[in-house]
Amino acid sequence: MIKNERPYTIENGTVDAALLTDLDYYDIDRVMGWIQDNILPAKNVLEGWTSYGLKHLLEDDTKQYLTNNQFKDAMILSGYAPVDPDELNWHYRIELKRDVIINPSPFYQWAVHNFIDESSPCGDFARDMVDDRDFPKVADKRVIQSYLDGIHACDGAEEAFSSLWRHFEKAGLSVVPRRIK
Repeated sequence: MIKNERPYTIENGTVDAALLTDLDYYDIDRVMGWIQDNILPAKNVLEGWTSYGLKHLLEDDTKQYLTNNQFKDAMILSGYAPVDPDELNWHYRIELKRDVIINPSPFYQWAVHNFIDESSPCGDFARDMVDDRDFPKVADKRVIQSYLDGIHACDGAEEAFSSLWRHFEKAGLSVVPRRIK
């Protein structure tokens, strides 16, 4: 439901009144940037995706945890109204700009393609990316660095990532994931 133009969720008697604006500026910016980068308005309802599923896509990409209500608030603040605000998990008239599940970022693709078989710190890092199911595969440099900081990656992993990113930038490749139409 919506109260005072903001979402207000009650699930099994538990109230979730948390709002996006309860977070610090960096986290708000990361969430709003993800929505801007991944979602477009559409005439039709996006089938198979609700606020709950979309918040998990955001978390997979950015490692930013939100409650369902905080994600709903972010969508409202981004100009996306729910189809039925009385539903627990909101549907939207949106489309995803890219296939966020099967289309890893150009950096991820490049690093795996070029280093997976190499016996070096960069090769170790590429193999670790593939083996780590929580690695943010569709993320940019800032999010990957934040992820490494959050898991307390060793200095060798940090150095390998920095080296890989420098090589990636020198190759002149795009850091924006391929968009789907």
